[in-house]
Amino acid sequence: MTIAPDISPDVLESAAADPASPAWRLIWEESCHQGTCYPASALLLPWLARTCAAFSRQEREEAVALAGFIAADTADTDRAAYAEEIMALRALAAESLPGASTDSMFVYLQQAMLGFDGDEVWGKQLDRINDGEVDVQCPGCEEELTLDLTSDDSLIEPGLSSALAVRLHAEAVQAARNTVATTLTRLFGQLTCPSCGTPFALADHLAGVSYE
Repeated sequence: MTIAPDISPDVLESAAADPASPAWRLIWEESCHQGTCYPASALLLPWLARTCAAFSRQEREEAVALAGFIAADTADTDRAAYAEEIMALRALAAESLPGASTDSMFVYLQQAMLGFDGDEVWGKQLDRINDGEVDVQCPGCEEELTLDLTSDDSLIEPGLSSALAVRLHAEAVQAARNTVATTLTRLFGQLTCPSCGTPFALADHLAGVSYE
């Protein structure tokens, strides 16, 4: 059975046999494009659940990250159809999280869990932490600002502006991911616009992302 136009059974078989197979790159490329996953990619979720369950915790990291990315874009009807597989994948992500291979992968796994939870914003946007900077739009003057999330000299006043931020920060602290924890306080911190003086919560006004 062919899951998507250019994902053949042979590719899926190669990927399932080896977490380091080049087939995984093709699966990523054919599942998602420019930050959005194709609707048909939801059909991969049962296969991803079986495949990830057969891998060790670190072997499954990238596959789980892909599954979370797909889940974040999955329509409600498909989420209902694959609810059992999504729950299983979330459990695998949670199991892998404390021992993530790198700080960046820790963030990707947190993001995947949010995708499995149906969070359409942070299931796709949390990895801005790994970029080290974020673009925001001032709600007062609408000026777009690029802010450094890594510098102690940032204009950002650190904080945790939501219950989700508190949870993510606690996960990072518990796993001794101190750099991630610090960066989270900046992503979910406060900013006073240097142009017009309007104060606002940074995470609520990411440029190009609507929270309405």
